[in-house]
Amino acid sequence: MNKITRITTLVLLMVLIGGCSWVKKDTDKELSQKLQQTPEQKKLTEIEKRLASNFEDSDAHYQLGKLYMFDRLLSKAEYEFSLAIGFDPINRNAQAAHVNVYKLMNNEEKASQLAEIYMRQVNSRAADALQLGRAFQNEGLDSYAISCYEKALTLAPNSAVLHKQIGLYHLSNGDTAQAETYLRRSIQLDPYQADVAGELGKMGVQVQVPRKQTSGSFLDNLFKKEEEAQQQK
Repeated sequence: MNKITRITTLVLLMVLIGGCSWVKKDTDKELSQKLQQTPEQKKLTEIEKRLASNFEDSDAHYQLGKLYMFDRLLSKAEYEFSLAIGFDPINRNAQAAHVNVYKLMNNEEKASQLAEIYMRQVNSRAADALQLGRAFQNEGLDSYAISCYEKALTLAPNSAVLHKQIGLYHLSNGDTAQAETYLRRSIQLDPYQADVAGELGKMGVQVQVPRKQTSGSFLDNLFKKEEEAQQQK
């Protein structure tokens, strides 16, 4: 190998090594930026990917609206909730958040109008009323939540799940007397509820949970599966 060839080879090696170094630096920088992201930033990145893949993803718009609400960007949040409901008219979480964002904007009249519209949609099915009630409760809209629970109970008066939900609602609001009434009824309708028995036990009501479970009603089984799915997330 002559002198010129050796010099050329050396230069090429230096370029390659230098290039690899820059690639590594860029990769390290990207990794560092990802590690420095806040949970909100990471969630925003995930949502943006979902919407880029499917702009009609109702839940993604709802999640984006919640991020905007957290940052007090209320107009943007309202827009995202509207999109979420437009793509899925029975997205109960988006409906409840839609009501709440107007309350945060101090537009009580609009919030009340929307709540009435959404509650009319659940007048015929207990499961729908329960879902909307839970969504309202998650948004801190207790008066609307209890209205939905009571509506659901009129449609399915022998549902252990509904009595449990209303009992837990009253318990969260410090009304232990009402809570005990509904939780007692729930355990009578379905004695295989360890969580309900536990809450009653804290109140001094001793309940023995049988070992063998029964099939339960369709509505109760539906929401038991929903609760199990939520716990696995």
